[in-house]
Amino acid sequence: MTGAGSDHRLRSKRVLPCGVCDRLLAPNEEPKKIVMGADVIVLGAGPAGIGAALALGQSALVLESQPDVAGLSQTIVYDDVVFDLGGHSFHTPHAQVKELVFGALPMEEQVRDAWVWMEGEWLRYPFQKHFGKLKSEKIRSACESGLQAAGGWERAAHFDEYISSRFGAGIATHFMRPYNRKLWGRDLARMEADWVNERVAAPSATAPQRMETAGGKRKPLQDDTMIAYPATGGFGQIFTALARQIRSLRLGQTVTEIDPVRQTLTLAGGERHTWSRIVSTLSLPRLLGLLPAVPAAISASVSGLEALPIRLVLLTFNRPISQARQRVYNPGAMPGHKIVFNNTSSQWLRAQPRHGIQVEVSETGEGSDSRTDSQTLIARTIEGLTQMGLITADNPVHAAKVIRLPLGYPVPTHERTRIVERARHWLATQHIYIAGRFGEWSYINSDEALHRGLSLGRQLSGEGAHGCIA
Repeated sequence: MTGAGSDHRLRSKRVLPCGVCDRLLAPNEEPKKIVMGADVIVLGAGPAGIGAALALGQSALVLESQPDVAGLSQTIVYDDVVFDLGGHSFHTPHAQVKELVFGALPMEEQVRDAWVWMEGEWLRYPFQKHFGKLKSEKIRSACESGLQAAGGWERAAHFDEYISSRFGAGIATHFMRPYNRKLWGRDLARMEADWVNERVAAPSATAPQRMETAGGKRKPLQDDTMIAYPATGGFGQIFTALARQIRSLRLGQTVTEIDPVRQTLTLAGGERHTWSRIVSTLSLPRLLGLLPAVPAAISASVSGLEALPIRLVLLTFNRPISQARQRVYNPGAMPGHKIVFNNTSSQWLRAQPRHGIQVEVSETGEGSDSRTDSQTLIARTIEGLTQMGLITADNPVHAAKVIRLPLGYPVPTHERTRIVERARHWLATQHIYIAGRFGEWSYINSDEALHRGLSLGRQLSGEGAHGCIA
């Protein structure tokens, strides 16, 4: 994927905080190369950073450490097959976000096609709406009776209690607990339950939760949810297209130090930039590690934030894969909780001569072992997919590799909100503002990250001038 904005250059117009020139160098300090920066420096060109930069306009300079934009929404090409990190599709309750994306590049919409594989059976996703089609009368009966006895989920103290009270013992035993333990780990009680209305679909016996079309919060995906994807290329093309609208974007720029007192920022190459405000989409622990004199209590609490490392098993095939599913959710013993068929995301991908399968494996999930080497993980994954009938003898695996994402999912533990809000408040006193999945340590999708970046950028733009033009 070509790095969007790689031909951008910092413009000659220099926006400085008032009096910053007097603060650049302390007595006897070794001078460094000084580049007069922008009013606002945005750290990271993922969805949130791009959103903030678009809202800030000419006042923003974006610094991205990677050679490409999009962050966790990047597209990669392996063995001539297009993969997205973790698998992505576009759907949003924010009308302005949809308008922005659809205005940036051609998009293709279709009904989501997701399935569950359980005990040798294919079942439409979500399980809690379709368990009545299982062949096993015993499992159907357990799910039905458990659902009838369920109740009180609005008062659930944690995620594990929510599962029982919302769905009953049958659904909890046969799908909800094994799947979520495979993703989040065995201790589901360590997680709060305030995020479930946006992520976990209602059971079949209740009114369906549908995504609002404008201004609302995300609703769980259904079997008739409309999703979108770039008409050509991968999901990352969305952010490549949006990044072309950013006035000042520099790729391959790693920040090594941020000084809020002098309002300077130092890059790995020695450049020193001035700023009046910073929007950071870096992970919160990473950001605090760049700052001096962080209050000990904030550093200690932020270090306790929990994230799930993810390994992505990428498999390529010399011929197209003849099945229409987009996602498969797997609560069983095979490695991985989610299987992604990216070739079904668009007509352009379907027409490619080679296809791929991506399997997402949580390193801390129940049954996983982070010590498992890549070749063993690949072999076990191929074996499981073969048993499911997704890999056939006439179209064997051509190439395989494993990618590790140290930060895959932020875990919504009970202390997360308090920790993040305390850090957010202190950072704002330093004129540093946070956004994004790991910037805010929030379990959000790319559309929500883009929305939050846009909202933060607009908020900062409305605060008035913070510097003088040199």
